[in-house]
Amino acid sequence: MLRQNRPLLWLLVLVLTAACAPVLSAAPAVPTLDAAAINTIVAQTAAAASTQTSEAVAASMPTPTPPPSPTATPTFILVYLSPTAPTLPPMATSTSKVTGSRDYACRILKSPENGVTYAPRTRFNAVWQFQNTGRQIWDSEKVVFVYDSGDRFHVTAAYNLPKTAEFGDVAEFIVEMEAPKNPGAYTTYWTLQNGGEKFCTVSLSIIVKE
Repeated sequence: MLRQNRPLLWLLVLVLTAACAPVLSAAPAVPTLDAAAINTIVAQTAAAASTQTSEAVAASMPTPTPPPSPTATPTFILVYLSPTAPTLPPMATSTSKVTGSRDYACRILKSPENGVTYAPRTRFNAVWQFQNTGRQIWDSEKVVFVYDSGDRFHVTAAYNLPKTAEFGDVAEFIVEMEAPKNPGAYTTYWTLQNGGEKFCTVSLSIIVKE
């Protein structure tokens, strides 16, 4: 009898097993979102991201520092006053020509008058005064006053320096002349000379009439 009821028994076991098995809960339903709501959420998210980016960029940029105000620079004007030059005696009015270097130079203080008329063979003296304005002294044993060029109507062609002349000293030469025998205009040139160096060249012009 048990063998005849075995199928029924297995059916009962299957029914009981199914009844005891846990009931599977159904999967929750996915809510359906409105398309307009999705667009609104996207726009709000983009706006918030843009605002945060702008704030971050603004915070990272250095604050510009205004340039310093220019400071006025005082201007100084320097005025140099040259010392008053010493007054020298006036140069004699004549046609004398003055030459010389820095070492040997002179200033003519006195010279004979030019253009004076003399009779033929008349003797006269021509007087010159020189002031030493150079850097070298005039040694009485080396410096001479000599005929240089032009017409020859002198009696003596060379004169020694009377005494050594330092800077500022004055030397005088009295030259003996004689007017030529023929009428006319004559010019002679004389110079101070130290060895081979000539300086302080002067001239004298006269007229000879019978």
